Amino acid sequence: MCTCVQVKIGFQWNLVCDRSYLVKMSQSVLVFGVMTGALVFSLLADIFGRKPIFLQIQWVLVVVGLANAYVTNYYGYLVLRFFTGALQQVSESVRVFACVRLHVRVA
Repeated sequence: MCTCVQVKIGFQWNLVCDRSYLVKMSQSVLVFGVMTGALVFSLLADIFGRKPIFLQIQWVLVVVGLANAYVTNYYGYLVLRFFTGALQQVSESVRVFACVRLHVRVA
């Protein structure tokens, strides 16, 4: 008997019952992307500057997000999920750093 939670992605790529672990794997890939993005893109931001990296990553994040919406297979979805996590991490960390820096200057 199948007691899987039925979600749209699960039906689209037949990720129910015996393949339900693949849904959880997509979340793991996203978290691995966040960890990788924190390491790689923070170094690039220190080398090239935070503002240019932030602006370029915002455009790439738009493209990756749109591609993620229209991907047709599961493995392509995983690759785009990885890049979404990596780029999202950079976007958040640069915003937080900018807010902290602005707050320190005002205070």
